[in-house]
Amino acid sequence: MNKKKTIILIIIAAASIIILTGYMFWADSKASDYIKVSRETTDIQGKILALEKSLTLRGKPDNILPLVDLYIAIGKNDSAEKIMVGRGEVDILNKLGNLYLSENKVKEAENTFTKAKNKKSNSDSLKGLILVELKKGDRGVAENYLNQLSDLDPTSSSCYGAFVNLNDFNKAKNSFTKAKQCNLYDLDKYFATYKEAQNPLYLKLEATNKYYSENYLNLAEKDILTILKEKDNYRDAHIMASKIYDKMGDQTKANEHKQKALQIDPLTQTK
Repeated sequence: MNKKKTIILIIIAAASIIILTGYMFWADSKASDYIKVSRETTDIQGKILALEKSLTLRGKPDNILPLVDLYIAIGKNDSAEKIMVGRGEVDILNKLGNLYLSENKVKEAENTFTKAKNKKSNSDSLKGLILVELKKGDRGVAENYLNQLSDLDPTSSSCYGAFVNLNDFNKAKNSFTKAKQCNLYDLDKYFATYKEAQNPLYLKLEATNKYYSENYLNLAEKDILTILKEKDNYRDAHIMASKIYDKMGDQTKANEHKQKALQIDPLTQTK
């Protein structure tokens, strides 16, 4: 009797495996069909619906990553984050890290990029960690990651190096020139606008403005204080400092620098 039960259990287990395997093949094939539909349609909602259907059958980078991009494009960052959290693929971790970075969630971004880098040495994680350190205002650690990136991707290293060292125009321009291509934060337009012949202090101020505009406030604060240490009666630098502190939520310091700008030039408030 026990032998008969054992045989029955073996048959049931084998049948279950066959059914499960068959379902997995079917689900994978059906998911691929939905992905194909998403690529063929030009309607964004149609793309999203097709990818969401594919995701109910199986989740892999080939349907998660394009769906994330679509969610972000329509402002559904929460939905994008939800389908990435808990995944272990390096590409998805890097995408999640960049989402955190865009939302200024620096600690979350750092943890995610570090996890991806520890799984596999790759340039995208290093790029993310460089930007994380710049968000924190630490060029020293950023340079360390930059050196690691240089071994994997010299072109990207030159591009990111230009952004890291933007406060030193000549160094940044030389680094940018070495990059075969560089579309990071419109640096091509930046270096087309500003020239070595311009006043070095003015160039440092514009670099600070670039960091401010891209929301690297800790770095912008550090650089503006360096400029003011060099020239305390620089009206435009105090105006920039006021803007930086205002964006950081420190209204006391923002007002202090606004008042200093007014002391240097009483007409500042009308400009």
